[in-house]
Amino acid sequence: MASPRKTSTTRQPVRCFIAAFENRAIDARLEGFGFSRGVLLFAIPELGILFRCRASGEMIDLEFGAMFALLKFIKDKLADLGIKQVQILSSNPEFVFAFTGQSRHLVAKTERMKMLKEYNRLFQILIGFVEPRKNQAMVRAVDYPSMPDSRSIGLSPDEDKLRQTVFKPFQRGLRL
Repeated sequence: MASPRKTSTTRQPVRCFIAAFENRAIDARLEGFGFSRGVLLFAIPELGILFRCRASGEMIDLEFGAMFALLKFIKDKLADLGIKQVQILSSNPEFVFAFTGQSRHLVAKTERMKMLKEYNRLFQILIGFVEPRKNQAMVRAVDYPSMPDSRSIGLSPDEDKLRQTVFKPFQRGLRL
């Protein structure tokens, strides 16, 4: 995997995946507490990022929500990487075809179009289709690496403390 710094200097677009689905098997009790059935997702595999959030709305609205959440995340949290090009891949044909022109989903002077124009000033956005089975946003969290191989954490346990022997008093437990 390429490191994030290489992404910004080689001018390659950062490959991102978005998806949305409706959880039909939600627990009625959770629904009673206000949990919605919709889920929006985005992933940036190159950076080891996988995001999921519950939301309500039509599937196309959730897909646009995933895209805007992704773009906001890149703008706010990844600003130091200098990302200028973003390739967004989706498995929803209706979403992908919305960018071909004359779409009812991207109408002039709507809030959605205003947001898109704002992000177009910051990034070159490329939209594409990916087969559902290759959509990295739909990968199970346990199958997703928590950090790319090219990155490491600077934390390690203090070996001196690990070698120290400590005696603690015997505890008898609780009297009930």
